[in-house]
Amino acid sequence: MTGASLPSIDVLISTFNEEQYVVRCLRSVLDQDYDASRVRVLLVDGGSTDSTVGLARGVAAAEPRLTVLADGKRRSLPAALNVALDHATAELVAKIDAHGFPDRDFLRRAAEAFASVDADLACVGGRPIQEGRSAFGSAVALARTSRFGVGGSVYAGSSSRELVDTVQCGLYRREILEAVGRFDEAMNFGEDEELNWRLRRCGYKILLDDRIRFHYVTRDSWLALFRQYRNYGRARVRVVRKHPDFLRARHLAPVLLVVAGVSLAAAAPGIPVARRGLVMFSLTYGAAALVFAARAAGRPDPATVARVAACFVALHLGYGTGMLGGVTLQLLDRWPRNA
Repeated sequence: MTGASLPSIDVLISTFNEEQYVVRCLRSVLDQDYDASRVRVLLVDGGSTDSTVGLARGVAAAEPRLTVLADGKRRSLPAALNVALDHATAELVAKIDAHGFPDRDFLRRAAEAFASVDADLACVGGRPIQEGRSAFGSAVALARTSRFGVGGSVYAGSSSRELVDTVQCGLYRREILEAVGRFDEAMNFGEDEELNWRLRRCGYKILLDDRIRFHYVTRDSWLALFRQYRNYGRARVRVVRKHPDFLRARHLAPVLLVVAGVSLAAAAPGIPVARRGLVMFSLTYGAAALVFAARAAGRPDPATVARVAACFVALHLGYGTGMLGGVTLQLLDRWPRNA
């Protein structure tokens, strides 16, 4: 594809306090090996309190293809994306996470994928490349690509090109995205998988192609990783609440793990068999975490293995408690706005 045959693309970026990453993200998007006349970038800020907006406007001052929409209003990520869609006119729209950056051929590879598949293809994307800025962040990257860490998630897949249920940071046919109702603004997390599920239920296809590369910067601390996955777990409940057939057995594994551990710990002080059960449970999980951490690390480095194992705990405990919290809110009918 060359020249006028290339589909036009609007890149949608939602930001909130991304001063460390926004300039690299924007530079990577604007430096794509794609006909510049066919690309626009729409950045909508969700009420940042740091220098994100100023930095983005600094880039925009020298780049007419970049529009920064920032009025100081606090918006959820999907609400900001929908504001960007209000200004989008291109054939394709790309959802880019400001916490990372795409490879230089990201848009071209995606356009080629659309051209190679039937018209019922609604979305294409790649498997995110996890990158850490510290020793712990690098361990997070290893944990997030391990099946022990994330089960059957797209992060841990191996196929280079396949039809899937969802992708992160996908490119969409704009008309199809509009037809199914855009992003659900109640989904502050998990908005892409909820949208992609609606696309699949409407008969459209989603393609994962490993040649489409997007780099994602992982969290740098155990607590930040725990909070991230707690939010993911809560969001999963919200998606399942809206689409019950979305639920898979692997989604429940962290919940069962947390319930089993908490139940044994609560009963242990007064029940000897519960104490023995708690010891066996802890030893079994700990041994499994270390074995899979060593496999993920790929080298006999005790410090790396220990960090990856700690990441597994944050992933599972965060996700499990998040789902339990989401279920509790649902039962009490007390979902907060944009939770």
